[in-house]
Amino acid sequence: MSCKEKKNDAFSLEYVKNSNELILVFENNTSQNIIFPVPNTLEFGDKNFKDFSTQGNMEGYYPITVYATIKDNQFSKFYQKKLDSIRNFNLSERGMADLINQVMPGDGDSVFYLKSNGKLNVKYKLIIRQSPPTKKYSSKFKQNYYPYGRILKGKYPEAEYLRRFSKLNFGKAKFVAQPVIEDSLFIRISEKDANF
Repeated sequence: MSCKEKKNDAFSLEYVKNSNELILVFENNTSQNIIFPVPNTLEFGDKNFKDFSTQGNMEGYYPITVYATIKDNQFSKFYQKKLDSIRNFNLSERGMADLINQVMPGDGDSVFYLKSNGKLNVKYKLIIRQSPPTKKYSSKFKQNYYPYGRILKGKYPEAEYLRRFSKLNFGKAKFVAQPVIEDSLFIRISEKDANF
């Protein structure tokens, strides 16, 4: 696993690997409390393929599938309830209310509250699987961080409920779309690392 040390004066992100956990360390180096979303599933692309992610409908297409799902109950319960309520209302507005109860644990976003000059560790379970037939294979996998800044400005299905949430009155806290990410995370994986 590799990524450079990040030193800056804003909301930033670094990574720590611990066994089969991937820990995202968010640091708020500002004088303001912040509220921010993170994806419930982290996507990784294999450098030998052009696709954004190895996780999804075509998992058997890749020699090794890599992704990470957020561990339970780390979010801010108060703000998570608000985001979920806005999301459910937006699905109802779009005539898709039947999807409300079909949300999988890795779907959507979790909301976090981070005090000024504070640090927060968000834990994910790292999943690495090899598709049959088993063969020798190794590659570099790049984590593609969810582009909240672009999503909020674009015409994506989830953009509207995230926009509505971002415009709520958070009192003394400020909504931040995403941290400063100076370096992407790369993990080198071979068949020996798969299926744990």
